[in-house]
Amino acid sequence: MKTFPLVRAKWSNEHVMAALFVVLILYLSPLWIDSPKNILSFLAVLLFSLVLDAVINIVRYKKPTCAVSAAVSAAVLQILAPEVPLLGQLFGAAAALLIGKHIWGGTGRNPINPAITGLLLMSLLFDIGIASFKPSYILIPAILLSLPFVRFRPFAAISFMAGMATALLFNQELSISAIISYGIFFWGCVVITDPVTTTMRPLLGAISGLAAGFLPVYFFGTTTALAAGILGVNIVSYALDKFDKTSNDSLYIPFNINKYISFSENKGHIQDLVREEDPCQDNVVSDSKDTILKRIEANEVFGFGGAAFPVYKKIRTVMDSDAPEKHLIINGVECDPGLIHDKWLLRQYPEEICKGIELVCKCESFASVTLAVKDAKGLLMPEDLKIHRVPGYYPVGAEGLLIKTVLDKTIPHNEIPAKSGILVLNVQTLFYIYEAVCKNKKADSRFLTLADIRNMSRQIVKVRLGTKIRDVAASVYPGSGHAFCGGGLMQSKSVCDEDIVDKSVNFIAVGNFPNYKESVLCSKCGFCVERCPAGLKVNEIAHLVDAGRFKEAKSLHAEKCMGCGSCSFVCLAGKNLSARMKTAKEYIHLNPVTKGQ
Repeated sequence: MKTFPLVRAKWSNEHVMAALFVVLILYLSPLWIDSPKNILSFLAVLLFSLVLDAVINIVRYKKPTCAVSAAVSAAVLQILAPEVPLLGQLFGAAAALLIGKHIWGGTGRNPINPAITGLLLMSLLFDIGIASFKPSYILIPAILLSLPFVRFRPFAAISFMAGMATALLFNQELSISAIISYGIFFWGCVVITDPVTTTMRPLLGAISGLAAGFLPVYFFGTTTALAAGILGVNIVSYALDKFDKTSNDSLYIPFNINKYISFSENKGHIQDLVREEDPCQDNVVSDSKDTILKRIEANEVFGFGGAAFPVYKKIRTVMDSDAPEKHLIINGVECDPGLIHDKWLLRQYPEEICKGIELVCKCESFASVTLAVKDAKGLLMPEDLKIHRVPGYYPVGAEGLLIKTVLDKTIPHNEIPAKSGILVLNVQTLFYIYEAVCKNKKADSRFLTLADIRNMSRQIVKVRLGTKIRDVAASVYPGSGHAFCGGGLMQSKSVCDEDIVDKSVNFIAVGNFPNYKESVLCSKCGFCVERCPAGLKVNEIAHLVDAGRFKEAKSLHAEKCMGCGSCSFVCLAGKNLSARMKTAKEYIHLNPVTKGQ
């Protein structure tokens, strides 16, 4: 079953477009004050655009679909060509929607800006000079509120505005009045920032934006020339984004997901559902490598971070590695915003965890032993244990990212770190190594986090492996309804009646299903790409999976997906993108690349 984050960002494409429409109304306000009749003209074009777009969407998608983007196109047309008569503006709106958008397959599939397309076609029939923005205090709110939209395509937007300003300087026109009159902020913050049609690549966006802002103003000084420059950027963006299959690593923007998710304060109490007595004192027979490994194997200690891989095999792999230096990293990061039990374990059982570290170090001589945590406050660890405070971004606790952060070493996604002499063990794994070796106890229970996502509360529980998940949830949150389980808040799945706590479960949640509306309209905002720690073209892979074109998705290296769920969390279209990435990974696993392909 596909996993998904149990929460998602609150903003959507519809919210963004509605906010943009409000900004456009502010830009129109001075025009309407000077010429109130333009209000009626705009309302007519607006109604026509909304109806036309809605009808086409119903025909295309067989269901009503938000048409607010059509309202944005209508507003842009009136701002840039207010003197064009009503019939001309209706023609421009129709051209924008039919030729600029729907002929390509609808919103998100058009390579050119619809409103600018309509504007250029209008210019064939009507004389459109330079759009003049009359300097007015009324424009100040419009300019200020348009600035946040630079976020969508910052490199192209800033370069475009710089290009326009430079052209004005060369033409000896540069002034505050000219900057406003030429609409530099409007073109740079509202028009070229259209994420569907402008590349998000930094270098390409900067170069094309600079050229499109400078050349039309310097040589022509007309709205038509600026519009042509925008379409030039669109076409170049489409061509290079379409055929360039290189990684998007340079676009990755780490983010602290805890800023977006707020749990109530947890007092650190634990619900012990195992209730077993400590059977005996430490009774380790020998501190030899063989004894330690045999007890770890016999007591079935596994990786408590979620992978559930047998720990003795992992340690043995490091021991057999021919790496010149070997390193041990204790993962106490717990980067998923839902988890709290590892942080609790570090503070409740520091001696046991340290003994677990000592036992592992008796099996191999490590060049470095590092405890990686986000918060070292309240830790009582030996002075000789190196503590590395990692940044709070998600998913820094993933094995590959943690190694890069702590050791500045990059391990390819298809290689096992242990074979390179790097042993990464979860905090809870070390606790159970201690219990297995020193107390000869089987690893048949585990600590996990139980959360209620309706009121955002959490509880630490200790449970026996094999316990029904619904029974665990009901013991703390009776009558709670839907239950979920998995690696954390960002990677969970629905629970059936017979599902049990197995080695891979370290998080259980109760609450309502997250609202994944699965909109057909992708704005290509690129947030999923920016938040992908593997540097994948998530939106393209998801589109190919939806179309059943798995071989093409394979060429975009979907197998590198870490399954963190960040893409689903940030998707403005409300799509569960991580589920599509998992589908692509499964296809690649079943259809591996062979020599000669």
